[in-house]
Formats: sequence, C-alpha cells, structure tokens
Amino acid sequence: MINKDNLKDLLFFLKFEEQANVFSNHFTQGDFYLKVDFNNSKIICPEALKVGGEVTTNFSSPENFVILECVHNLLEKGYKPEHIELEPKWILGHGASGGRADIFIKNQAEKLPLIIECKTFGKEFTKEWKEMQFNGGQLFTYIEQEKDIEFVCLYASDFDEKTKERSIEQRIISHQDNKKILDEDLKLKSFQDAKNVKERFRYGKILTFWSLPKKAFLKIIFNLIQPNL
Repeated sequence: MINKDNLKDLLFFLKFEEQANVFSNHFTQGDFYLKVDFNNSKIICPEALKVGGEVTTNFSSPENFVILECVHNLLEKGYKPEHIELEPKWILGHGASGGRADIFIKNQAEKLPLIIECKTFGKEFTKEWKEMQFNGGQLFTYIEQEKDIEFVCLYASDFDEKTKERSIEQRIISHQDNKKILDEDLKLKSFQDAKNVKERFRYGKILTFWSLPKKAFLKIIFNLIQPNL
C-alpha cells in the first residue's frame, strides 16, 4: 500500500525533485507542475486541473496517494490538466446525499468518456471489484448521474520501496451498447432503456460483462483512451 512512509520513495521513482520538503514534477509539454508539499500535507495540482474539494488533495487517506499516482500517470501519458477533474460531485434530489467520484476525464468537446474510481491496492480493490460484478458498485451509481459516459475504470496502484517496483491493477467496463448483440436478439434491452442503476447493471451484464472476452475489460486504460482528445 502507498502510504506516508513510502510516499517519498514513490515520488523519487516517478522522477519528482525535492526542495525544502516539497516534491515537484515539471511536465515540459504544457509547462505545468504537479507538487506534493510535505510541510503542509498537501497535494498541489496544476492550475488548469479542476479540483472540486479538498478531500483527495491531502494526506488523510492512503487512497489519496493512489489518486495522486493515477493523475501523474495520466499527465505523463499526455492528458492535459484541463481535461482532468478531481472530486466532481452530483447533487441528488429528494433529500438524497450527493455522490462524489475520484477522477473525470473529459475531451475537448467537454464530453465525459471516462470516470475513474481509485482504491488502495489489494483488499479494498478486490472488495469493490466483487461489488461491481454483483450489483455495479460505486461506478454504476456514477453512470446513473452521467448517462453519456463511455467507460468506467476501477483503479489501484502500489509501490514496493525495497524492490522499487510499482504495481497497477485496473478493471475497465464499457458503457456502450453492443449493437451486434442487440441486433441478434431484439428482446434484449440497451443501456439507453435503463431507468435506474439496477436495470443498467442487469442490461450491462448481457451487453458487456459476459458477452466480451475477459481481456476486453482488462485493457490498459492509457492505451484505451487516447490523450489530448
């Protein structure tokens, strides 16, 4: 698990530079910085990267370090800060509490092709993946708020300071109708027909989970969604 004890080792591994206990990584393509301030326990994102709150930009949870690593990975692969948003929040009606996702990825048309939910490596990731296979988990509740989403991703990362090795685990699920399957069986329902999370998950099991090869939702996220959309 990435935590306060091995975070500096991870940052050095990611080629951050340290000065006065503040770690910085300069991305020359775009001329912006991603910083980690150990003096104030703060994660400082590039100015163009929208942050909806302060839940994920502090040292309060190991999950925040997974989000940090994921954001760094996205920026390193060429995603622009203005296409990334942390802690987007929905206000739900009828007295329901709002939902809060970890990472949005947008394209130049401000459309939302991808939502990423980050978990700590191991137990928490495995638990949420089982939940997703059972009822859709957190990510399917997010889809219900953003019905045009194309993909959702469950993401975790870890770092072993002894071996200097980083591990990444992810599960990507398409939220796009499989036209071939729908054309072959007119009784099947599409994602567009779903009226709630339960129906969306049930239709999705047929359209994506079990109708595609296992490798279809194990693709590497950074090869699946092209940067600078």
